[in-house]
Amino acid sequence: MQRYRPTKAVIDLDAITSNVRQIIDAFPAFTYYQGVVKADSYGLRGPGVMRAILDGGCNSLCVSLVEEALTARAGFPDVPILILVPPPVEALPLLSQQGIAVTVATAEQAVAAAAVPGLKVHIRVNGGHDLFGGPTSPDEFAALYHSLRRSTAVIEGVYLHNYDGRSEQPTMAEFDVFEAVTAGIDLAEIPVVSTSVSLTLPWLEPKPYATACRIGNIIYGIENETMNLKNCFQLLSQVTQVVTLRTGESIGYCEAYTALADTEFIGVVPIGYGDGFAKNNAGRDVFVNGRRLKIATVTMDITLLVGDADLRAGDEVVLIRDAAHLDEIAAHTGGVAEESISLLNERVYRQYRGGNAS
Repeated sequence: MQRYRPTKAVIDLDAITSNVRQIIDAFPAFTYYQGVVKADSYGLRGPGVMRAILDGGCNSLCVSLVEEALTARAGFPDVPILILVPPPVEALPLLSQQGIAVTVATAEQAVAAAAVPGLKVHIRVNGGHDLFGGPTSPDEFAALYHSLRRSTAVIEGVYLHNYDGRSEQPTMAEFDVFEAVTAGIDLAEIPVVSTSVSLTLPWLEPKPYATACRIGNIIYGIENETMNLKNCFQLLSQVTQVVTLRTGESIGYCEAYTALADTEFIGVVPIGYGDGFAKNNAGRDVFVNGRRLKIATVTMDITLLVGDADLRAGDEVVLIRDAAHLDEIAAHTGGVAEESISLLNERVYRQYRGGNAS
């Protein structure tokens, strides 16, 4: 179908593959590299993104939803897949049939998993702040573990979810809990032991018992201060019209922006909160012809920029430029770096470059 709107997300698949290879080369101690592709690969979408991650050397994938897991399985029938969020009980038989591993965090979830023959299970240990609760004592863990061992379910892995991977003290405390909770079993008997994640890899030496690491945002070059990974994503559009305002004149719903100068030039850009480009982007910078311009307001379909006399219809607008810009946006919106790209919905066209862009 011919496209008439100039707004698009540009995804560099070769950069993703390169980033994965660089990460694996930097941290070669693991057997399993679990590429995190939840939220449609952090908003990048498409099987080409997953293929780029696997081409880089990841040998398994992690998702959050049953639907995401089934989509990944359809594209990659032989790749191990783990659902990080404990799934609904009614989905467990299908997941067992599809060879998709599930997370178990509580005794109740273990009972449900144990009732499904051949279901692959990863036990999620609660380091103290886990969203899903889970075992925080050796007795709790042992009861959950042995209930699964006595069943026909397959304990494929055990993992720790870090809640503040940049901070040393809380992270080390979580590892202390993990080691205490699992002390009663031989971790060497479990194939996939995953305690390292994107934010801990650059500064925390892998534990000798760890056979796997989960890599998410750094695959996409996000929140990366130490490895000089490649940028793989930009959000682009164009100025489609320039509106001139005089002092005191307003534009946008409820007079969203009022001109303060004698002559102000407002750029009309075709993207809005209907695309997942949130209203709290108002007030932050975008880039037009290499210079910074501020967003005046965001409507459902249109974003308005405060421009200058050089602003022209047809000018390219870089709405998200790179990882550093994502950090800047997060500081402005009060969010996190990956939020801005994860929010973008299917109305935003994805243009893939390099790799297998199917």
